[in-house]
Amino acid sequence: MRLWKSRVAKKVALSTTPLTPDAVATHHAIMEAAIHLYYTDASPGFEVRFAFHSTQEIQAERDERLYEAGAASAMMVLASIEAAFQIEYLSRCYARQKDDLSRELRKFYRNKGPRVSLADDLLRVWKQHGVLTERLAGNIRSAFGYRNWLAHGRYYNPKLGREYDFADVYDLACEVEEVLSSPNSMN
Repeated sequence: MRLWKSRVAKKVALSTTPLTPDAVATHHAIMEAAIHLYYTDASPGFEVRFAFHSTQEIQAERDERLYEAGAASAMMVLASIEAAFQIEYLSRCYARQKDDLSRELRKFYRNKGPRVSLADDLLRVWKQHGVLTERLAGNIRSAFGYRNWLAHGRYYNPKLGREYDFADVYDLACEVEEVLSSPNSMN
């Protein structure tokens, strides 16, 4: 008589249209342009909206809105980075690829199914197999510290080691995309 449930994970249906850093960048550029327009006298209702504001106050408010738009876009790009690793992980597991990296990833899949940790599991394995450099893995971990700070409402002072903005996170996503799509990642 079996008293425990099987730990066999159900397959995750992978998206055929995952969020890409380029799609987020396009959206971000539109949002920035709209914010800039909103804070110029070419914007309908500008005179009424800002009748009692100084130029410095208008610029400060605009800069605050631009910062928030950048943080939201950075959050979406970081989500796309995590999705890229998850898709690659699950694709390798489902296809039962025979390379050493895929075999190692299947070990995680047997124990954790689709619920692996990017920072604790996937980055370490990709780094061990020479796909990620120590620098890139560290940059991803640090950027995800920024994501966690944003996601948890910014209630604490983060120890990130550096400041982040949308451009930094976008550049990181492009580097990750290049590494995951390179022939070396297929080994």
